[in-house]
Amino acid sequence: MNRNISKALWTLGSLVGAQQAAKFARSVGGVEWNDLLGVVGLERRPSAFSRTLPALGLVAVSAAVGAGVALLLAPSSGEDLRARLSDGLDDVKNRLDDVKGRVNEKINDKIGTFEQHHTSNSTS
Repeated sequence: MNRNISKALWTLGSLVGAQQAAKFARSVGGVEWNDLLGVVGLERRPSAFSRTLPALGLVAVSAAVGAGVALLLAPSSGEDLRARLSDGLDDVKNRLDDVKGRVNEKINDKIGTFEQHHTSNSTS
């Protein structure tokens, strides 16, 4: 048999097998795609977001540690240093509260959109 035909049939058989496995997984219910992929030695590629978020967190923590070390090593009196640290911590707290409020608003918007979509689909 021609090698190209053999490859095409092999690929077609793999696709049909994967479709049948997906149908079986849906009927079983508790099986996920990652389980099926793990059986054949594969895994899903992580999203760009899941790869960059830890890196951004590391950069943020490193920046905070560097800022703290710079404050501690800068020549100033103890009273001035404590005042600057207190002001800096208050500023960080305010920024975190702002970010928390924006995230909560976005989450509530998404929940509202989902609920509207869900109720409009269930009534039609």
